[in-house]
Amino acid sequence: MSTTPDKLVERYLKHLEVELDDLPHDRRREIVDEISGHIAEARAGLEHETEADVRNILDGLGDPADIAEEACERFEVAPPTTAQPFKPGWLEIAALILLLIGGIVIPFFGWVIGVVLLWVSNAWNVRDKVIGTVFVPGGLALSVFLLLYAASSSGEGASFGTLCQTDPVTRQQINCHRLGSGVSSAESSTEVLGLLLLIVIVVAPIITAAYLGYRLRHRPAAAMA
Repeated sequence: MSTTPDKLVERYLKHLEVELDDLPHDRRREIVDEISGHIAEARAGLEHETEADVRNILDGLGDPADIAEEACERFEVAPPTTAQPFKPGWLEIAALILLLIGGIVIPFFGWVIGVVLLWVSNAWNVRDKVIGTVFVPGGLALSVFLLLYAASSSGEGASFGTLCQTDPVTRQQINCHRLGSGVSSAESSTEVLGLLLLIVIVVAPIITAAYLGYRLRHRPAAAMA
């Protein structure tokens, strides 16, 4: 007996098992054994078995998907419903926008409104909502505030002056020192750390908004918080 017909039967039965995956194990085993018995009985009646004969037997049994569908109807097993992708509405879009720039449009309160919309929506789970709230409070408004504060502080510190002593005899200025002309290494390190912190504060809300948007696109329609 050629091994090719055996492989055809094996492939057919494996396909059938996959299609019957929605049925309970005992029902699935029952149907596979039943079909396997039909195949063995039909093959036993062949005088000289060929690959074409086996293909005809399998074609006569029908497509495994059709057999599985009939079995589900017979045992009253409902096929699983395909999850539809969640379609974001105005609430979710407004939440993403306000979380990112709401604090700039409406100082502080715009971001708070975005957080409220985030928690009201059922498009994200609790973990997503916590991430959207914590990273970063205020959204981009916080980084804008820090930029303005840093600019005003640097402007005040950049005003240089000269401090001199006056000779009591000649009334000439001596031992003059230029103020603010030097920057210590500690101050330089603080400025670098501050710049890194500012970059993180700018990038974090953008990444968070992108993450929430990604989760929104891949959230099934029946997702609940």
